[in-house]
Amino acid sequence: MDFLHRRVVWVTLIILLSGICTTSLQAQHSVARRWNEALLFAIRKDLARPTVHARNLFHTSVAMYDAWAAYDAIAQPFLLGQNVAGFKCEFDGIAIPDDINLAREEAISYAAYRLLKYRFSDSPGAAESLAQFDALMQELGYSTTYVSADYSMGSPAALGNYIAYKIIDFGHQDGANEASKYASRFYKPVNNTLIPTIPGNPDIVDPNRWQPLTLEVFIDQSGHIIPGATPEFLGPEWGKVTPFALNEADLTRYSRDDYEYWVYHDPGPPPHLNTDLHNEYLWNFAMVSIWGSHLDP
Repeated sequence: MDFLHRRVVWVTLIILLSGICTTSLQAQHSVARRWNEALLFAIRKDLARPTVHARNLFHTSVAMYDAWAAYDAIAQPFLLGQNVAGFKCEFDGIAIPDDINLAREEAISYAAYRLLKYRFSDSPGAAESLAQFDALMQELGYSTTYVSADYSMGSPAALGNYIAYKIIDFGHQDGANEASKYASRFYKPVNNTLIPTIPGNPDIVDPNRWQPLTLEVFIDQSGHIIPGATPEFLGPEWGKVTPFALNEADLTRYSRDDYEYWVYHDPGPPPHLNTDLHNEYLWNFAMVSIWGSHLDP
């Protein structure tokens, strides 16, 4: 066997073994891990909105955990059979199958699949993300067309669908304003937008308050162009979204313009002009200006 022939054989073997190892590693991952990876893929293809995706991660975890807990005599689900922030989720229990692990994997997959298909249907990366969800279901051997939520006959797939539908309903009233694409309902900036191509900032009303920024083209961290080139304030009303690890003792309420803003673990205000932290404000402002001067035009 000549050198070139031997080299081709070795390269072919390496490629085949690499594929086997990759497939083997994927097979070793739990079904929950695989759906989490699919979710992270979709997040990377979506708009850069950390509050929204923190909620997506939380709700997907709830969906998968409740699908697991439904088959356990001790575990207490988060939503199934519970009353969470005024939202009651009925659950009559489900017959325990002979193979609990297979039932759990099926219920987990349908719960995650239905929820993620709904949440990312309007994403800028929907074409890729939805195809990724479909591909994972097919790889796991599940039908993407089964939509029944009647789990009374013991179907793990129906239970998964039921959980997803209930979490979707829960999300419609959890304070995130999902129906209006998570838009703020009350918050309005007091300052006019700052346009960097125009010298100075003569129209600012209150330097202690946030000011919108408008660029010729505004591209977010995920590479998506923001319509209007002016991003909104990130989640000013997000304190009222139903949390999972925060309680009343952690909460501070602020009223402004006839609306109550909720803040958990409030660290207090940042430095402001004309306060005891006036000099600290000036120092911070100067540092931003100095470091901004290093940017390439």
